[in-house]
Amino acid sequence: MSILKCKMCGAPLNIEGNATIAVCEYCGTKQTIPKLDDDRRANLYDRASHFRRNNEFDKAAGIYEQILAEDSTDAEAYWSLVLCRYGIEYVEDPETRKRIPTVNRTQMTSVYADENYKSAIRYADAMQRPVYEAEAKTIDEIQKGILKISSQEEPFDIFICYKETDDRGRRTRDSVLANELYYQLKQEGYKVFFSRITLEDKLGSAYEPYIFAALNSSKVMVVLGTKPEYFNAVWVKNEWSRYLALIKAGKKKTLIPAYRDMDPYDLPEEFAYLQALDMSKLGFMQDLIRGIRKITKADEPKPTVKETIVVGAVNANIAPLLERAFLFLEDGKWQDANIYCEKVLDIDPKNAEAYLGKLMADLQVRSRNQLADCAEPFDDRENYGKVLRFGDEKLETEMRGYIAHIIGRNENTRLTSIYNGAANAMRTANSETAYKAAAETFKTIPGFKDAESLAEQCLERAEVCRKDAVYASARSQMTGNAVSGYEAAIKTFSTISGWKDADEQIYVCQKKIEEIKAKEEADRFERERQAEEKRIAAEKAAKKRKKTFAIVTPIIIACIAFVILLSTVIIPKQKLNKAMRLIDSGDYEAAYALLEEIGDNDAIVSSKYKRAVALIDSGDYEAAYALLEEIGDNDAIVSSKYERAVALIDSGDYKTAYLLLDGIDYKNSKELQESIKPQYQKVLLFEAEIGSYVYFGAYEQDNNTSNGKETIEWLVLAREGDRILVISRYALDCQQYNTSNTNVTWETCSLRKWLNGTFLNAAFSESERAMIPSVSVSADKNPSYITSPGNNTTDQVFLLSITEVNKYFSSDSARQYQGTAYCYAQGAGKGGKDNCSWWLRSPGGLNVYAAFVDDVGSVNDIGDSIRNDNISVCPALWIDLGL
Repeated sequence: MSILKCKMCGAPLNIEGNATIAVCEYCGTKQTIPKLDDDRRANLYDRASHFRRNNEFDKAAGIYEQILAEDSTDAEAYWSLVLCRYGIEYVEDPETRKRIPTVNRTQMTSVYADENYKSAIRYADAMQRPVYEAEAKTIDEIQKGILKISSQEEPFDIFICYKETDDRGRRTRDSVLANELYYQLKQEGYKVFFSRITLEDKLGSAYEPYIFAALNSSKVMVVLGTKPEYFNAVWVKNEWSRYLALIKAGKKKTLIPAYRDMDPYDLPEEFAYLQALDMSKLGFMQDLIRGIRKITKADEPKPTVKETIVVGAVNANIAPLLERAFLFLEDGKWQDANIYCEKVLDIDPKNAEAYLGKLMADLQVRSRNQLADCAEPFDDRENYGKVLRFGDEKLETEMRGYIAHIIGRNENTRLTSIYNGAANAMRTANSETAYKAAAETFKTIPGFKDAESLAEQCLERAEVCRKDAVYASARSQMTGNAVSGYEAAIKTFSTISGWKDADEQIYVCQKKIEEIKAKEEADRFERERQAEEKRIAAEKAAKKRKKTFAIVTPIIIACIAFVILLSTVIIPKQKLNKAMRLIDSGDYEAAYALLEEIGDNDAIVSSKYKRAVALIDSGDYEAAYALLEEIGDNDAIVSSKYERAVALIDSGDYKTAYLLLDGIDYKNSKELQESIKPQYQKVLLFEAEIGSYVYFGAYEQDNNTSNGKETIEWLVLAREGDRILVISRYALDCQQYNTSNTNVTWETCSLRKWLNGTFLNAAFSESERAMIPSVSVSADKNPSYITSPGNNTTDQVFLLSITEVNKYFSSDSARQYQGTAYCYAQGAGKGGKDNCSWWLRSPGGLNVYAAFVDDVGSVNDIGDSIRNDNISVCPALWIDLGL
């Protein structure tokens, strides 16, 4: 099982048994851990935690979603999605040395209203839940502070997103370009968020409130860069991915990618639908500013005919409009209420009561106190955020009170549902397992009503059921007359001593054992007595035989002499003559039986040889060879097979000739067999059926180069006319999908080049390569992700795609692959005994991942790093039999 790592500092965790919490020995943090039952799940968690600790939250979230697709009750995966959504990074407090969370992806929504948090609490056990709740409280308090600071910030027009420093801490060229763009936009009168200047007086740990405010207020984001890796740098991607999420959520915002000295196709895939600008082109700045003007102007309110408003009478104009809006709400006229709230905001854009009216219209609530009756918290609504942003402390307290009431009410409903379910389970329980299950359910809601007391009652009743079951088992052992059964019953009753009449039953068993042993002793005495009587009778009989022997011995000697003469001379002669007559008549079995009686094996061998020769002449080779095997004349068999093979080669029957020569060493048989091997293999290929195995080409497989290459065995997947599609039966080698960590597809990866170059030339002769056609290999998409599969290619050797491996293999067990000894030696598998993972040509969840089949045969569509060097290769190709 893989070692889990601390979610705060990344150090290995020491986990005891099936624990779901652990304390890190290095940073001292108490944390929840997932329930794992296999290496694959542990590896997924390890990879996701690695991405999350490196602030690559979107990559981590993708893996956690994959875990939940397999097990929708995994509380730790739900909680990890919460950490990704809010961008939680654990940093060390310099004073306390403890790891504390920081929020890098602030949301308008409270963590308590997050669906993943609710699911984590729902499926957590009694040990995990308090930890989740404590961490959620800390995150919620941090987020409130961020929202409070961000609400006081003036809105921005434009957000410039770029990479400030390179890996050595030096200022990037992107930073210089961003600086130039900043001053150009400032001259145009725009308020621009440019981190180098905007955040220069802020501490690094305090950046988030200002970044959050700028992301939410900016109408335009310009993402600029000069290298693909700068666009995908962790904090750069954190900013533009959050901005895209706002656009996806319906915000009226625009993202403009700007690049220089790089191929636009190397921009992040998420920008594929956006219009990118080349900063190196003449007039770039003018085009950008003109585009920003159009966007910002389009977002300005359209001129409408309004009543003339006297500046000094603003409040006088607002009050009746608000009153009308709330009267419309009372009547359930939601659209009219919204229109009048908009009129108020045209006059006073920061009027909290107007935003409250719009919120009530959205929720279709007639009065403010009815906000507490909403089914779900509404703190993720944009208008709610505006109420808190522009309202006074009293209004903020009122609104947060509604949210707290809803959360508390829903939590009480959840707890009541769990309580009622456990109580019903308790009422219907009739076994130890059922009562314990009910107890465990009660334990998940400690402190709620009498849940703890009922849990104890369930455990007490479970113990009663357990003892009753043990008692019944012990009674069932008290049968028969074997001591072992009653001794087993005593041991079983002893485990529940004091329960019912268990102690009395132990006494009954002990008495029964004494009775059985007494009977066994009496039986033994009787057997010994009878044996003694037999011995005495045998001695008497022996004395009588001795006396008789002295009288009849001379007579017996005379009889023996006569019998010897009869058996060695007279009878054998008669049987030999009779056997010869039977052979002549064809009754070989009877003849051989007589010859065996007189011990004349030479006659048998001579007869069988003559019969074998006759059978060979008649073409009945199977019967002839059987006779020759009986008399041990293998030389005759080998000679016959050789002569037949020579004749078959002359007639063109290479398959039969090859099989006859297989395994014999006679004259030039081995050289002759090798010379017809190509014709033999081609015949087998012609006869191959889907699902059968064929041999074609040779590659090092036993990891012993001194004995040359071994013939490759292939599984036939499909047949089209004179062509068959095959894949190697075993994983043949271990190679990286690509040798460099850049976005690739099957079209551009190094593994494709290796298969169609190094492998093709090493595994096949010139004549064999001529039988492998160049075919069009489709750029199949990943069914689960939108990553680019590249273009169709033309290859002789290729890998299967996700679509093809699901088409040709019906189950996970069919996709399980063993590797050759050479493949394991190159790094695949675990010591040459476990199954191998093997590459597919389809892209993974990102273009730095490639899909593969794991060691249990499951298709992993999110994939693994293209530079992974322990995933094996199972080549596929078409063989043309018409050449």
